[in-house]
Amino acid sequence: MNDLLQIDRDVSAKLRSMKIGVQGSFYPAPPDMPKEDITEWQIRRLAALGCTAHQIGFGVLPDDEGKLLAIKALADSLGVELELTAPGAFGVSGPYADAEARQRFLKAVGQARLLGVPVVRTGYGRLNVSTSRFNRSMNVREHLDSLVPALREAGHIAADAGVGLAVENHCDFTGREMGYLLDQTDLANVGAALDTANGFTVFCDPQDDIEALAPYAFTTHMKDMAVVDMPVRGYIPMTAQGCGLGEGHVDLSRAIDLLARHSPRADGLHLLIEPGWMAWDPNRDQWEQEYEYFAQGIRYLQALLDEKANGSEERP
Repeated sequence: MNDLLQIDRDVSAKLRSMKIGVQGSFYPAPPDMPKEDITEWQIRRLAALGCTAHQIGFGVLPDDEGKLLAIKALADSLGVELELTAPGAFGVSGPYADAEARQRFLKAVGQARLLGVPVVRTGYGRLNVSTSRFNRSMNVREHLDSLVPALREAGHIAADAGVGLAVENHCDFTGREMGYLLDQTDLANVGAALDTANGFTVFCDPQDDIEALAPYAFTTHMKDMAVVDMPVRGYIPMTAQGCGLGEGHVDLSRAIDLLARHSPRADGLHLLIEPGWMAWDPNRDQWEQEYEYFAQGIRYLQALLDEKANGSEERP
C-alpha cells in the first residue's frame, strides 16, 4: 500500500510540473506587426493567460544573436519555457539527403542552443501521400527503415547541442509505426512529439497512438477533433474536424494519465495546444474565435491537471 501511495504522489508531482502552452504558428498576431516581434508579443500575452511554455512559430525568429538572447531573457523572466521546431531533420543524410534541409536543421538547432530550449521538434510527413504510410512505392516497414539514417544523424547533431529531438506523428505513420522508427534509431535523446489527434489523418484511432507514443513522449500537441457526418455526397460518409479541447473524440484525460505515468520527460512536460482542421463560424470574426479557442484550451488543461493532481494525492 505504501508503494502505491508513493506512486500516486510521484504522478501528482509530475502532473503539477507540466507546462501549458500553445503552438505559436496558430496564435494570431496583429497583421502589421513585424515578423521578428511576434514571438515576444506572444510570450507576454500568453504568460498573462497562465502559460508556462511556448512553441515558437515557424519562421518568425530573428537571425540576430542579441535578439535571440533578448527573447530568452524575456521568457525566463516570465517563467515560460520555450520550444522550437527544427525542420529538415530527415534531409540531413540518407536516401532523402538535401543540403538545404540540412542547413535548416543546423540553423534551428543552433538557435535552440542559444535559447536554452530543452527539446526541438521535427516531423517527416509533409501532409501528402508520398511522405506517409500510404506511399505505394514501398511497404511501410521499408519506408520507416529508410528514415533511420537521417534521424540517427539528426539525433547526434541535437545531442551535440545539448537538446533532445522529438519526432511528431505528423500525418504520416501510426503511433506504433513511429515507435518502431524510434526503436530502430535507438538514441536516448530522440523521442516523440505526441500529437493527440493526428491519428485521424492516417485512419488510426488516436487513443492507440497515445498509448503507443506516451512512453517515448518528449513533448506534445494537445489537439482534439470530432468525428462528424460528411456533408458532401460521394466522399467517405464521416470525417474528423477540429474542435475545442474536451469537445471531441480524443480522450485527453486518458492521454494526460498515460503521459504522467509513462513519458520519460513527464516532469515539466510541455502540453502545447494546437487546433485541428477547424470549421470556424463564418458569421463571427475568425481571430476572435481563435483567441477564444486558445483561452478556453488553457483553462481546460489547467483544470484537468489540477483535478488529476488532487485526485492522486487524495487517493487512499
